Amino acid sequence: MAFAAAAAAQSAGPALLTQAVAATQAAKADYAFDYELNTSKANWRARFDPAATPHLRMVEPTHGELDNDQRRAFDRMAEDFEGVSWCASEGMGRVANVRLLREDEASATYSFQPTRESVRGEQARRFADRLRGEVTVLKATPDITRVRLFVPESFSPAPLVRLDSLNIVITCQTAPNGRRYAAETVTAMRGSALGQAFDERSVQRARNLSAS
Repeated sequence: MAFAAAAAAQSAGPALLTQAVAATQAAKADYAFDYELNTSKANWRARFDPAATPHLRMVEPTHGELDNDQRRAFDRMAEDFEGVSWCASEGMGRVANVRLLREDEASATYSFQPTRESVRGEQARRFADRLRGEVTVLKATPDITRVRLFVPESFSPAPLVRLDSLNIVITCQTAPNGRRYAAETVTAMRGSALGQAFDERSVQRARNLSAS
């Protein structure tokens, strides 16, 4: 009986996740929204509008007030910016080794292994096997409320670079279409590069979603 219950829980995990991804992909829509980025070097307020050109426009400070390095950084980000980041994204449908960690009546939290197909960015794809993940899924109407990505041990992602810790927590809120999106992403990263230690934290927020 215990084995059967454990097997049922394991199969329910991927099923819940599959249902959440399918429902979000069927309902996802383009929205305009306010975007904020706060780091030790940047305090940006921008506006994303899929109907405007460019899609992502700096609001505060203005684009012209940025120094050269920050302007280049913003322009690179704007080129890659894809709009609303859905929590039950297509990538979450491509993770591996989904296993139940804990559950209550309303939700279940699973561990998973990120894959090259489940993460964005070339650098992240290169060390996807070093990452681990946790995801919390609502049971009644399957959707994702929280995602955590982290590295369980230090490693070198590039020559002369050491990453001692990485922790990314994505908190999800409900969009106008009823599906959950990444409302806040907090990234904490510590290590060393070229002999210099770094300890960085960034907070990204998306809010005030509306039809474009």
